[in-house]
Amino acid sequence: MEITEPTLCVYYVSKALALAPFSVRRNSKGVLDIRRSVMFSVYSASLCLLMVFLTYQGLLFDANSQMPVRPSFRMKSATSKPGLVVTALDVSVVVFACSAGVGCGLWGYRATRELNTRLRKVDDSLHSFSNFKRDRILAILMLGLPLIAITSILGLDLSTWLRFAIEMRTPTDDTELNVQWYIPFYSLYFILTGLQINFANTAFGLGRRFRRLNVMLRSSFLKDVDSSQKHVSLKPLITTVKVVSQHPLALHQSLSKLTHVPTQDTAKNKVALLRLLEENHESLGKCMRLVSNSHGVAVLFILVSCLLHLVATSYFLFLELLSKKDSGMVWLQVLWIIFHSLRLILVVEPCHLATVESKKTIQIVCEIERKIHDPILTEEVKKFWQQLLVVDVEFSASGLCRVNRTLLTSFSSAICTYLVILIQFQNTNG
Repeated sequence: MEITEPTLCVYYVSKALALAPFSVRRNSKGVLDIRRSVMFSVYSASLCLLMVFLTYQGLLFDANSQMPVRPSFRMKSATSKPGLVVTALDVSVVVFACSAGVGCGLWGYRATRELNTRLRKVDDSLHSFSNFKRDRILAILMLGLPLIAITSILGLDLSTWLRFAIEMRTPTDDTELNVQWYIPFYSLYFILTGLQINFANTAFGLGRRFRRLNVMLRSSFLKDVDSSQKHVSLKPLITTVKVVSQHPLALHQSLSKLTHVPTQDTAKNKVALLRLLEENHESLGKCMRLVSNSHGVAVLFILVSCLLHLVATSYFLFLELLSKKDSGMVWLQVLWIIFHSLRLILVVEPCHLATVESKKTIQIVCEIERKIHDPILTEEVKKFWQQLLVVDVEFSASGLCRVNRTLLTSFSSAICTYLVILIQFQNTNG
């Protein structure tokens, strides 16, 4: 995970949610030093195990109850149990995703330390193009909006189920206790949301640095070329007349007078700057691979959870529309569908933006190679271009799939397919 000055709020919330078992202190140079915290490692592991145990305990309690609150647990025939399977998968995928996220924090110390070391070096190089205040505001918004949304939806969901439980209550069965047993499961949603915010913040930060590198590349190598070309085109006729009338020089000598030739020191500075940007781009590519490798399993479970939640919620919405018993439950299912869709976008979109920005660099380098004719600088640009051709910079979920916008269309078709299958089971049952 990214732990920098603008994103410390994300780190502290992740730490409270058992996702960041680290301690951060400033050294003598004022740099954030990341260390493993034994106390918070024990806290993360203990909290995760406790919440998982209580979640499955609550699921079994409701399933074995005489008056289960979940409608799927009241289905008794063999052909009427798709809802039971969907409910079990719905709970299990949240458990697996949260466990994987906590595991990434417990076993990803070296990756986190290397990632932040590389990011700090890149930030030092691109300091003039950074905006600390804007980065902090974006981090706060990225943290606050999803947490407010999940808190509101969970509150509405719990109140709805409590209302149903009160209506179902009998003198011998306290159905409100069934709903209370689901509180640990709902608490896992905070860990899951914090995990997604953590990953999205890191991916968005990498994309932001790629964009700043591209801006620095354009302003340093293309702006001067464009301005020199404009300066040359202002007085071409006057210069030609003077040269031809007084000193009959050769054509190539006249053109060399009009061309702006940088001094040797300027050329060396530009080569050094280009090498620095080349190293930064390579380092950011390694950061993307570090994030993909360390969070690959967690991202995979997040994507699977989004898929299953969208299928299950759409199926339960279909059942509510058929029963026409409670309009509040219908709108609650609609809100859950919107929230899970936004969860999917929160993971996919930052990865897609970072990949797009990294691909733009090769276009800028090609444009620089076409416009710059200094031999030393041209050779360095060629090396940079060859590096960009070889290095494949893109996020992946444990190497099983690339995380980009193509997942959105794939998920849409998969959701429709599985939803049709579940509806066919329901129609078969009558």
